[in-house]
Amino acid sequence: MSVYWPDYCKDFRCKAGECLHTCCAGWVIGIDDESLERFGKDPEVSEKIEDGCFVLKENGRCPFLRDDNLCDMILKHGEDYLCEICKEHPRFYNCFDGHTEAGIGLVCEEACRIILEKEGPFKLFAGDGSEMELPDRVREVFDSSKPLNEKLLHLSRGKRANSKLRAEIFAGMEILDPAWLILLHGIIGTPVSNEDEDKIISGHEKEFTNIAAYLIYRYEDAGRFAAESAWLLADLVFHGQEIKEAARMFSGEVEYSDINIEDALDTFT
Repeated sequence: MSVYWPDYCKDFRCKAGECLHTCCAGWVIGIDDESLERFGKDPEVSEKIEDGCFVLKENGRCPFLRDDNLCDMILKHGEDYLCEICKEHPRFYNCFDGHTEAGIGLVCEEACRIILEKEGPFKLFAGDGSEMELPDRVREVFDSSKPLNEKLLHLSRGKRANSKLRAEIFAGMEILDPAWLILLHGIIGTPVSNEDEDKIISGHEKEFTNIAAYLIYRYEDAGRFAAESAWLLADLVFHGQEIKEAARMFSGEVEYSDINIEDALDTFT
């Protein structure tokens, strides 16, 4: 089965110790069975595992994450020694009949930068160099004959929550970072008009086009979710958040909580 990747994925490299938001802290790190068997033969690793997960330090950091934000396991054994989730993050895979569509997630600050700074439509390539056409739903997002605000309304089939209600919906989900809830309450307390959302999106057309394309690529048949997410990010930018950081926080809170992404996809149908 061929695995197709957006062309920008070739530029992705983990920032390791230079990352400001390490993925090795604040997350429950579940270990796959094959790695558990391998780690069980290594006392230095196995003593830090409980119930199939690494036992995090009191500050929520992985037991192998050093103070300089480098991984002690990689330094000692190389990347191939890592468990599956550590090797794969922030990659995702959507399997279809005959092929897989893969990508990298906005939750990673470097992946987020690469995705939002992409110029023009991305292309999909497999490891053998073969190219696959973009799915229609993604290609429509990049249609330059229409403004993005019009395309978002089309994606959402004309439905559009007001900013206060939208923020309340996301605030009612599982909260992983209290700072996220504070940002949502800022929108609830001072709602943003549709007109101001549209101005923000028009002023950052490239970034919001890439956000919408990423979401509709990753979540098939989730047009309204993609649109409402873009409008939420516009609200955050209106309230002073930098667009890449807003996208990264959104991804961490919504996409990387199984409960929240299921709730969001069900709510915005």
